[in-house]
Amino acid sequence: MEALKPHIPANSSVLIIRPSEVTVDKLQQAKSSLDGLSVSFELMERLGSSDTLYSVVVVGLFGAEKDLDYEQIQKSMRSSGIIAIFNGDNSSVSLDLLINGFSDSQQISENLIIAKSPACAFGTSTAIKLAPKVWKLDADDDLEDLIDPDDLLTEEDKVAPNKKLYTCGPKSEKKKACKNCSCGYAEELAGAPPPEFKSACGSCYLGDAFRCASCPFLGQPAFKPGENVKLAL
Repeated sequence: MEALKPHIPANSSVLIIRPSEVTVDKLQQAKSSLDGLSVSFELMERLGSSDTLYSVVVVGLFGAEKDLDYEQIQKSMRSSGIIAIFNGDNSSVSLDLLINGFSDSQQISENLIIAKSPACAFGTSTAIKLAPKVWKLDADDDLEDLIDPDDLLTEEDKVAPNKKLYTCGPKSEKKKACKNCSCGYAEELAGAPPPEFKSACGSCYLGDAFRCASCPFLGQPAFKPGENVKLAL
């Protein structure tokens, strides 16, 4: 504990993780070694049961501690606090600390490693403001490979659709139904419910690849046999 004391700021609150079986004498000895500081003891499995946050958390003082719950330890710490781990495997402990968000890991002695908790409280969130990305061309940029989007359009693409090409249906100029209307548009104009469609080939539900050229379901997604499909007109 003497090796740790120089790294503990004055007026710090210290939490020592203790095993379930430890003598009162050892607890008193640990507390007296940190004279002048507020010292508390807690079991690893009981971390998080209190809302108190500590400046320093000490682990493994009474023997190597297995299966450290770094998340619960961090929840019990103040931001930029110190975690001190005694009697651990120094090579794996340093990596575990880094993976779990601790920084500035230092090996103080042969059996002691300390590190800092994150500078923000556990669970803190904040909005990230991203500046809009604007692509600008410089005078030195090579413009030879740039394509004018207008060049991608043909003259046919620029011609407005001729409604006269549609002799029937809602896209036609007079918006009238065919004489032998089978898509339900005639009933829609008359305000009557559309007739129940009966497939002549039995393949309408499979999709356009299996439909007849005059199938009223052309362009519609495949559906289950017997499913009532409403055409979007």
